[in-house]
Amino acid sequence: MEKQIIEFGKLNDTQKLEAVELFLIGFGHFMTFSKDEEKKKKLFLEILSPDLFVCYLEDDKVLGLMGLGNNKTRPIDFKKEICQKYFGKFKGFIINKQMNAIFQKPAVSLDSELYLDTLVTSPSVRNKGIGTALINEACSYGDYEILVTEVFSKNENAINFYKKNGFVVKKESKGSMMRMFGSGYPITMTKQIK
Repeated sequence: MEKQIIEFGKLNDTQKLEAVELFLIGFGHFMTFSKDEEKKKKLFLEILSPDLFVCYLEDDKVLGLMGLGNNKTRPIDFKKEICQKYFGKFKGFIINKQMNAIFQKPAVSLDSELYLDTLVTSPSVRNKGIGTALINEACSYGDYEILVTEVFSKNENAINFYKKNGFVVKKESKGSMMRMFGSGYPITMTKQIK
């Protein structure tokens, strides 16, 4: 069984689609701007960063996906022209503004911090070490000292997974408006990597 971790931009077209479908399995419930799954797939094929998303492959099939950011850039940019191409001038403009207010806002403040923006593995291979392999890859990415991520308080599986991989709770944002969406409040977790 051949295993590898490669950047999204180096995948072939079939693998890129697998990666986008995996992203939507993990985070599609946050993408409420459209019910048209095919349009959303086309959009994400164009807006996921080719070098800030990395994928875990086994036998050329994408089984894990991770997006990384820092204090200057994030791995998802809802570019206005691409949003408008798929959703029209007005709706595309609204999607661009609303989604980038979240996905382009700096998630960390220091040059020494790497932000683990998204991490998802295929449901068929959960608990097989793929998420851990991706975290290990993040720990060797660039010259960062701290790996930072955020999870929602109701996602106990993710919290336990990150704790098992050396993360500690840094901050609980219990007053966050995100509680209204039913996922609980955001918890910031960190892992010292250097």
